[in-house]
Amino acid sequence: MEPKTYTTIDLRKQMGEILDRTRIAGEPAAITRKGKTLAYLVPAEWFEQYMARQPSVGADQDAA
Repeated sequence: MEPKTYTTIDLRKQMGEILDRTRIAGEPAAITRKGKTLAYLVPAEWFEQYMARQPSVGADQDAA
């Protein structure tokens, strides 16, 4: 799914609506300033699943 793009000004003016679209409809959002993407806003479940798949920080050091 292609993220919908919002400027930082859009984000300030429409924060509640953008958060609802992300949370309820599962629509990711790209936040931009001066045409450059600064951050992505994704549903919490997506991020939690992503984090669950990542190796623990320092796991390599613990095994040594």
